[in-house]
Order: sequence, then structure tokens, then C-alpha cells
Amino acid sequence: MVSTANAFVQRAYDRLAKVYDVFFGAILQPGRERAVRSIAAQPGLRVLELGIGTGLTAPLYSRDWSVVGVDLSSAMLIQAHRRITELGLAHAVHLLQADGARLPFDDESFDVVLVPYVMSVVPDPIGVGRELRRVCRPSGQIILLNHFLSQDSLGARLERWISPLTTRIGFRTDLSLQWLLSGAGLRLIDISAVNVPRIWKLVTCVRD
Repeated sequence: MVSTANAFVQRAYDRLAKVYDVFFGAILQPGRERAVRSIAAQPGLRVLELGIGTGLTAPLYSRDWSVVGVDLSSAMLIQAHRRITELGLAHAVHLLQADGARLPFDDESFDVVLVPYVMSVVPDPIGVGRELRRVCRPSGQIILLNHFLSQDSLGARLERWISPLTTRIGFRTDLSLQWLLSGAGLRLIDISAVNVPRIWKLVTCVRD
């Protein structure tokens, strides 16, 4: 059964699916490209992408990796399936509808877990973070691409103030990276700013 909070997110992205690329495609693509380039590449990697959306990352992956793309929104997955089929990538990128807080995979199933622009959207970021930790092998990469609460005190106050408003349209602006990592049992390895404006962070971590 889908929770009320998840149902809200699912409906929001079902409505956005056909126009998502127009509003969030090119403007956020540099971050996606940096995220995939940050993967410690080797043949045969098992990669989980949580929040594959319309499949904008699909052509960036190496053809010899095994990629599973998960999303909560069936409408977004329809767009992803269309893109992956047109690009001839159906053999390498497999799609699945699932809740990030209850992933249908065994422990340590993946070498890399990539999570682009998702953690501010999910109702339970720590629950999702713990699932990412569970399904990633101990020495694997967990790569988060997201906006996190500003380290600047004025910026943080503004983000906390507007978060109740942005939550109504499906995302929060007050997500603390340290709170997330600590609660999910993840250890920070690297962080860098991406996109323009550079309010987005590319965060690489491992199981703590």
C-alpha cells in the first residue's frame, strides 16, 4: 500500500512526466553528467539509480554495466522506457517501479548507488538513506546529487522559512546533509558544487 506522503509525490511526478525534461532536463544535466563521471568505473559494475525519472542519465552509463533504474512514478517510467528503447539501451538499463524506502533487492546487491535529485523529494530521507546503505556493497559508492541546507546562516534561515511552501509542490529546501548521513549510517568521502546556480551538491559517501 502506498503511503499518503508517497501518493502525493507520485501524483506530482505523474503530472510532471511529459514536461519534466523541459523544466529540469538541460538545466540539471551537468550535475547528472558529473555524477556518472564520478563513478569509479570498471567493467561489469552493478549500478542502481534511484529516481531515474525520464531516463536522462541512461545514455551516460557504460554499455557494459548492469543498471537498474527505479522510480515511484509510473508516468516517469513510461518516458524513461521510451528514451531507453529509442537509444537501444534496453539490454543494459532495466526499469522498475518501487519505493526508495522499501527497495525490493537483497543486501549488498549493487556496486554503486546513484541518487539524482531525489532526497529532497522523498517523505523519509533517512529511511531511504538506510535502504541505499543496505543494498550497496560495503566498499561501494553511494552518490547523492541534491540540494542541501546551506552552510551560510542567512541562507539556511531562508531555506528553512520557505521549506513549508516548497513542500506543498513536492520538495523541501531544508534537508541537512549531516543529519541525513548520520541518520542513515553513511560516511562522507567527497563533496562538490554542481550546476548553475551552484546550489546543488554532488556527494559521494560509503557505508559507515
